[in-house]
Amino acid sequence: MAKNEVSTLKKGLLVLELVKQYQGITLRELMNHLNLSKSTAFRILTTLEELNYIYKIQTRYFMNPKKFEVIVEKRPEKDWTSLQSVYQAARNLQMSTYLGKVDGSDLVMTQVLHAPFEKTANEEIGNRSKLHLSALGKVILAHLDEEVLESLFSKLSLEPATDNTFQDAHLFQYHLKGIRQEGYAFDDEERIVGIRCVAVPVFRHRKVIAALAIAAPAEQISRGNIKQLAQKLSSGSEAITKEIEALEDSH
Repeated sequence: MAKNEVSTLKKGLLVLELVKQYQGITLRELMNHLNLSKSTAFRILTTLEELNYIYKIQTRYFMNPKKFEVIVEKRPEKDWTSLQSVYQAARNLQMSTYLGKVDGSDLVMTQVLHAPFEKTANEEIGNRSKLHLSALGKVILAHLDEEVLESLFSKLSLEPATDNTFQDAHLFQYHLKGIRQEGYAFDDEERIVGIRCVAVPVFRHRKVIAALAIAAPAEQISRGNIKQLAQKLSSGSEAITKEIEALEDSH
């Protein structure tokens, strides 16, 4: 019996190592890597999920980083860089991917991924820009409650970064209404000449908490493919929400 228990423990540890290594793995992939039967692989994954060592989003399993924290710190902000669904979105879109949130009247970068989308661009985390300058900021503004938006809008100064930046307050408010109806925002070289950006909101309890976006040279993001890109981003946004919920439900 003890021998069998040690063997099961070894398989469980190997499963954990693979989940960590691949930052999201399916049951089938796990079976192939470790040559496990479907019932054995499923039993181990289910047990690890019940113990909160891993969590599941759709068909993929991810490590729960909070389960392995050695030093417990009081962090006022969510650790966005630990969200594996952002990596999945970046690999699906194959463009530089950004996650940002509002701080005052600024947009703050909380996660940045560039090809090959394997690690965070730490040097860009915390970068700030004015909310009106990018698709990230605009899509968050467009989905805020009216009272919150009105209060925040009074603090915004529409300083231009390029010739394409919105500078007319009334025109900008009209633009935000269009973004809310469309469900995504488009930055047409408004912050950086030659760079376009598409962004969608990230929701929690039906409230916008952040935005997910891609940015690329203007020729890669056009009026012809923008809706397709926005749909892929929306799928990524939904996965982020589900991952946040899974992490919160496990504690």
